[in-house]
Amino acid sequence: MFAALFASCSKSKAQSLKKQYKNDTSYFMALSALDKGNQKSAITFFKESRAKSNPKIARMSAIELSKIGNVIERTKACDYICKHYDDAEALFAACRVFFEQGEYSRIISITDRFKYTDLTDELAELRFLSMIKKDDSRLKEDLFNWLICKPYGKTQNKIWNAFVEFKGIAAEDPAIQLLIFRNLVYKKNYIAACEESSKLRELYSVLDRPPDYQIISDLGKARLYGTEDFKADARRFETLARTLDGQNAYCAYFYAARLYDRAGRYQDLTQSNFKKALDVIEDGDQFDNCLWYLLNMQLRTSTGDIIQTLKKYANRISNQSYFDDFFDNLSVLLLSHAQWQDFYDVWKIIDNCASEETACKFAYLSGRILEEGYGDTRGQPKTKEAVAAFTRVLSGNCDIYYKVCALERMNIVDKTYVTDILLSGGTSVDNETDNDACTLLSGYAAFGFPQKIYSQWLSDRKVLNLESCIQASKFLNQCGAFSNDYRVQSLRIANRTRNSWAGKIPYELLELTYPRFYYQFIEDACRANNLQEQILYALIRSESFFDASISSKAGAQGLTQLMKGTADDEARKLKLGDDYDVLDPKTNIAMGSHYLASLIGRTPDNSVLLAMLAYNAGLTNVRKWKNANSLPMDFYVETLPFPETRGYGRKMVGAAAMYGFLYYGITPAQTVRELLYLK
Repeated sequence: MFAALFASCSKSKAQSLKKQYKNDTSYFMALSALDKGNQKSAITFFKESRAKSNPKIARMSAIELSKIGNVIERTKACDYICKHYDDAEALFAACRVFFEQGEYSRIISITDRFKYTDLTDELAELRFLSMIKKDDSRLKEDLFNWLICKPYGKTQNKIWNAFVEFKGIAAEDPAIQLLIFRNLVYKKNYIAACEESSKLRELYSVLDRPPDYQIISDLGKARLYGTEDFKADARRFETLARTLDGQNAYCAYFYAARLYDRAGRYQDLTQSNFKKALDVIEDGDQFDNCLWYLLNMQLRTSTGDIIQTLKKYANRISNQSYFDDFFDNLSVLLLSHAQWQDFYDVWKIIDNCASEETACKFAYLSGRILEEGYGDTRGQPKTKEAVAAFTRVLSGNCDIYYKVCALERMNIVDKTYVTDILLSGGTSVDNETDNDACTLLSGYAAFGFPQKIYSQWLSDRKVLNLESCIQASKFLNQCGAFSNDYRVQSLRIANRTRNSWAGKIPYELLELTYPRFYYQFIEDACRANNLQEQILYALIRSESFFDASISSKAGAQGLTQLMKGTADDEARKLKLGDDYDVLDPKTNIAMGSHYLASLIGRTPDNSVLLAMLAYNAGLTNVRKWKNANSLPMDFYVETLPFPETRGYGRKMVGAAAMYGFLYYGITPAQTVRELLYLK
């Protein structure tokens, strides 16, 4: 449809696009020809693009040519790919065609160039299925080396099953027995895997090879879930670890710790082995995983131990966001037990080691702790330190909730100053930009291919510049008039770009991140139910991300995510009849807004915030939690027992503040005060 609209545009517009995109124009013209069913023209344009376009688009054109035309044309396109490209994705496109044509020997030859560790699952599947078809003499050895060096997943299981069906199982073969063991662990048949594991030492002796990391890991899983003598198994892993080094020693110490933890009553041994694992492994995913387990174990034992562990290891964290869930649980624990000093001390330790989201959260709440008169600042004036904490939030690249809360605490209401802060995103960094990827994404918009934008953005988002992301989001926003899917995609691009971008962002991106879809329906519903529009926008954005057709696993449906019972009740109250359509945007908004208004009227002091929380967790729960909690409202939100409801409350307040500021002339500070009752 959109390509057709482009085709019918003025000649001057077409010439303008051709001038702008130059040799890359051929690719988009080929896509347009395909949309019209004209394969012959598409092939001509793709060939022109393959020869003249920028490298990224030329490569995509080469891959597209492997999908269309007759057998001879597709084969020639694949020959071209194999001659000019050596990346796994391009070669997979060629090998897929060769597999369809029965060119198994060629696939084996093409994939011979890859090391086992570099072979993607997709290419590996074609390689080993081709080796089975040809009964290649290297099949068993190559398959063993590949299956033993990588995590065992669906593709590995599929290839193993194909091998077994073709060759059968030679139970006396030690290599095959190791693979049988791996397959049992993958299938979570841990008892059988434990029985097989008793042979591992002998098998490795016969094979005359050192232990493999993946086998040690599988052995740990088998013992963790397939036996009950955890202490004895823990000792065996501890003994094994002393004979190993590097990641193999790490793996053995890691499972020794897991098994001691499972055994119970061995906290010191558990911590000791986790720390030994941390000390023998380099920084990276394995280190992060082990530290995460250690810290979560310490949540059950001692916050003092957590602080000491963070002091020693936090600066070695690689994937900071990996620990967000742990720090969220730690926050709840410390605030719920009034461990104010520990909370403040944790912030000081992790400020440069945790994700910006976590660091700013701990900074804001530390500032609030000091405002309330809790905590020791080690000689620094509390007011000064509280201001420093809030300033840290305002300068960081964090969730909008903590920014608007910090604006309220600092009483910043000047529109220009507020705007500058909301447009800031932490310290600017020089992102590596792929100009060819930017050209491709903007070309999809310029030539009218919205259906290709979101998937391409997901693939290339780490190398796109800010302008390209905004252009893609803006174009999809406009296409939302034709399909609601594009509205949702527009919002996802804008939201993820805003959350991840370090440095200043344009005002337009904020508007795309907080759009006013379904404006007339929302305006009418708010007037009918005496609601502020920014509140209803926040609810719909938080509940469904403006996806009118969405249904949750629990059964909630539509823009305001109504459960069947609630929807039926609201339909009866609004006299909509029995045949109402809960997915109709106007109907759903009318019912959801009426339900929210009724919740507000049933909360103490007609609290909009408590009604928001009740919308998510139920009014009975919210009343029970509030009666048992005398903390200020922002602390109350942070200590709710349901993680989903904690996040929901923050999203609602942040979104309401942004909608109020962007469209209704209400400062974020005013919205926060109204919702959180801060004084």
